Amino acid sequence: MTALTRRPDTSQQDGWHVYFEDVRIGQIGRRAGIPNHTDAWGWTLGIHPGLRLSQAGSAASFEEARSQFESAWARLAPTLTDKQFECWRRDRDFHAWKYRMWEKGCRLPTQNQTGRSRCFCGETITNGDIETHIQAAHRGIGA
Repeated sequence: MTALTRRPDTSQQDGWHVYFEDVRIGQIGRRAGIPNHTDAWGWTLGIHPGLRLSQAGSAASFEEARSQFESAWARLAPTLTDKQFECWRRDRDFHAWKYRMWEKGCRLPTQNQTGRSRCFCGETITNGDIETHIQAAHRGIGA
């Protein structure tokens, strides 16, 4: 099985996003706003969309939280299909493409009465071929 990797979560000081290949499957981080006598670390595991199930836990240390996360992943991973991962990747890429369109001042085809627009890459796109265009020209844009 492919090893899990961690990348820093820039939204919090002591936090990491956890990835399986190019799919973010969860996060581990120091919990905020909790009493001193409770577990300082928390974790969540889940992929949305593609999987409508999530798990979470808390632990006294990072090492314990990581161990709990990895145990939960070891139980969940064998139940996942390539189709679920692909659904997540397509959703991730669509949203990254959409935000890039807006950032570049481009309108989506759905925002025009004609149902047509021009992608930030210069290609003409229609309502009917957005997904095809993203997968052909911008696959992995959200990775």
